[in-house]
Amino acid sequence: MMEADAARAIARTAHESDRRREGESLLRHIERVAALVPDWARSVAWLHEVLEQSTVPEQDLLIGGLSDEELRALRLLSREDSGSDLAYLGHIKLIARAGGAAGHLARAVKRADLEDRRRHPLVRPSGWSPPYGTALQMLNRIERRDLLDAGRLSRSEARFGGDPS
Repeated sequence: MMEADAARAIARTAHESDRRREGESLLRHIERVAALVPDWARSVAWLHEVLEQSTVPEQDLLIGGLSDEELRALRLLSREDSGSDLAYLGHIKLIARAGGAAGHLARAVKRADLEDRRRHPLVRPSGWSPPYGTALQMLNRIERRDLLDAGRLSRSEARFGGDPS
């Protein structure tokens, strides 16, 4: 697993000049997401925008200490910007259903990403903004249902929103 400090350094270098239309630094969003995740997901949180928003090659991340599972999580988190609610929610469903350590990492980071984007929405130049609240509800609902089906969550935990992570 990559050390969080190494991931933070890569993120800072890769995104140091990236600004959103509203003027906010992309790094500010990344910092907030990294602060919201558990320690075991922090490296992926620092790097969650790298594959979409920079030219850093995957090979450089692996050489820097990123594990195969962390790279799989980053790939799960990366998507083409379609400007479509349907495509966006389909991507959330993919993350919610992803198996293994990579799926677990991706869900932890995506949950924090959605929480932050609900508070600080990103509006695309076209005026479209992803349905962050709906996506967060969907991610949690699918994950609870899958844990319930697998016998790793009780019915009362699923009904009352037991933490799926």
